[in-house]
Amino acid sequence: MNLDFIDMLDGYKAENDELLQKMEDALMDIQENGMDDENINAVFRAAHTIKGSSGMFGIDYIVDFTHIAENLLDKIRNHKIEIDEDIIELLLACKDQMQVLIDFVMSDPEGDLDDENQSKSKSLIAELQKHLDSNSTTQEVEETKSIDNSEQEINQFQIDIKFGNDIFNHGFDTYTFINYLQEVGEIKRLTTDTDSIPSFDNIESTTCYMSYQIELHTTKDIDFIKNAFDFVKESSDISVVNLLSKDEDIKKDDKTEPKTTPIKTQVVKPKKSASAVKQTNFIRIEASKVDSLINLIGEMVIANAGVKQKATNLKNSDMIESVSTVTRMLEEVREQAMSIRMVPIGDTFNKFKRIVHDTANKVGKKVDLVINGGDTELDKTVTEKIADPLVHLIRNSVDHGIETPEVRKELGKKEVGVLELNAYHDAGSIAIEIIDDGKGLDTEVLLAKGIEKGLVEAGAELTSKEIFNLILQPGFSTAKVVTDISGRGVGMDVVQRNISELHGTIEIDSEKSKGTKITIRLPLTLAIIDGFLTKVGDINFIIPLDMLVECIELSKNTKTQMKKNSYINLRGNVLPLLNVSEYFKIPHKESASNNVIVIQYGSQKMGIIVDELLGELQTVIKPMGKLFKNLKYFSGSTILGSGEVALIMDMPVMLSMVEHK
Repeated sequence: MNLDFIDMLDGYKAENDELLQKMEDALMDIQENGMDDENINAVFRAAHTIKGSSGMFGIDYIVDFTHIAENLLDKIRNHKIEIDEDIIELLLACKDQMQVLIDFVMSDPEGDLDDENQSKSKSLIAELQKHLDSNSTTQEVEETKSIDNSEQEINQFQIDIKFGNDIFNHGFDTYTFINYLQEVGEIKRLTTDTDSIPSFDNIESTTCYMSYQIELHTTKDIDFIKNAFDFVKESSDISVVNLLSKDEDIKKDDKTEPKTTPIKTQVVKPKKSASAVKQTNFIRIEASKVDSLINLIGEMVIANAGVKQKATNLKNSDMIESVSTVTRMLEEVREQAMSIRMVPIGDTFNKFKRIVHDTANKVGKKVDLVINGGDTELDKTVTEKIADPLVHLIRNSVDHGIETPEVRKELGKKEVGVLELNAYHDAGSIAIEIIDDGKGLDTEVLLAKGIEKGLVEAGAELTSKEIFNLILQPGFSTAKVVTDISGRGVGMDVVQRNISELHGTIEIDSEKSKGTKITIRLPLTLAIIDGFLTKVGDINFIIPLDMLVECIELSKNTKTQMKKNSYINLRGNVLPLLNVSEYFKIPHKESASNNVIVIQYGSQKMGIIVDELLGELQTVIKPMGKLFKNLKYFSGSTILGSGEVALIMDMPVMLSMVEHK
């Protein structure tokens, strides 16, 4: 198979995946807020573009299927068919089938569609056709009555259109628009401008060169005709003139000419919603290219650190100044490169609307999804890896957390449950909250189950937090019936493991009959961070700078007051301490332990006792390697300018260990 064709298919897949997500988002918006021109046109535009691009590749089974869905959407957007819950569910099912068909193309580009998918497509086409048939009869009768009761005025329009060169790339063709005009009226005259078409040798197959002058007679008004070109108006030159409208006549060179009503090409700002993320122009880039760029910058950071170290050793002021300039510029390059990998988490959150909708329908519940902080940015790599754990937690909240409408009514709650997804930056990390107003977790039931499973000794006294954390143990579940959705607890150990692999933490807080809040904290990036270099004995350690609050001196008086306890009084508050040399058994001079670094992660604080404070530096996070992959106290390592290796402390793990002690 031609490699260029495969590359084109990759682009086809990426573009259509994006369009299908937009289609789903728009359908969910219609279900929540009702239909308007913006959201229904977004659905229609997605279906139309998918049909067009599939036609370019000759994928007939997608063209045929999408064409029927497009017909129904066209009737809906022109208010000939009223959209309802059944139609929304049908269109969502069609969107899913389009995704299946596109995935099939990628697995077997030249193969015929299998029997199962053929059957599914035919079934959905039949459902679409039912709505088209049942509504078209009513519409035709109403239109006939309207014509019989009053003679409609025939408008005469002159349409001049120069299609944009790129419309083929967006799945449109000129015939679609001309055919549509023929359906809404009668084309009396059509002239093609051949002057704009280049010689055969210079024609590019993906470029549109077509221009037309059309005379159309129709009962539709000028706004209706202009709306027919809504999808190409930004890239095309279009004017629509009513030849019979005296109100629009103007005089020019003593000749009476009709006034043109051009379609404006300005971009219309989309309506904002609570979960909206700012819209901008994008260039689609392969993720591997961005990763390669980040890796190269990481190597430059390490190499620059070596040059900086040599300049310092030589005490050459000119070289030190030059290196400082390069260092500053490299920091800016690093920040810009890292920003390329940062994406709004709202893009991920919006995909969960469909999951909440489908899960709630499946278990007979009513749930509203509320999204806050959708514009909070996170490394794309982290976003991709956190998606599956979030799906599991959301399904559990709907299935096992929120009660049925009947139960909620008996409890004096609103029949519709609320599920919140919140995201915000906190102490150098991102916090994601999943909050439901359901039945909450019962500590007595959880503790009894923990004892039954042998996870807790009978008679043990545990705090609420320790009891809640039992659901993170493998195989722990209080669900009486394990469904395909599962009860809260089934697979929660997998969720915790996935989050731990990202060097994040998970916290559970709940109140019986009130609801449950699960908070996930994650690092903003897994590539390059700003760090603070310290030393204990001969070992270098790096602490993420975003978590560092302050550095204090551990005086002799403070040491005396400690009396070998692992905490100090810091301005009236108890600060737990971790003595790195003692905990990791690192040989050092006893007199050296005079520095305490105070760090904060979420609401937790602790102090780390080290020998030396060596200052800030850019840190390239290198994985620990297979031999040390189970070394849970460190999130990675880096190479210093001196060539030495420094270990990057995993602060959430350190905090958890100190808290446990």
